Amino acid sequence: MVCVQPVFAVRVVAMQFPVRVLLALVVIGAFGGIGVWGLVGVLRAERLTEAQRMIAAGGIVLVMALLTMWVVFLWPAYWD
Repeated sequence: MVCVQPVFAVRVVAMQFPVRVLLALVVIGAFGGIGVWGLVGVLRAERLTEAQRMIAAGGIVLVMALLTMWVVFLWPAYWD
């Protein structure tokens, strides 16, 4: 008789990825969440003109892209 035991998703993910990859994904997700929160705040601001909103949104997107690039490209250089 074959007995199948449930495998938890966290355990499977932990076996397939190193801790640094999981940490990088968490940090990128946190940056993304903060970025979306900032974009919503800027786009809902009533006292800014449309041009000011677009400049602020572009700045937020640029900063989020730079932070994500930092995590993807520079973190592995410190850990290897």
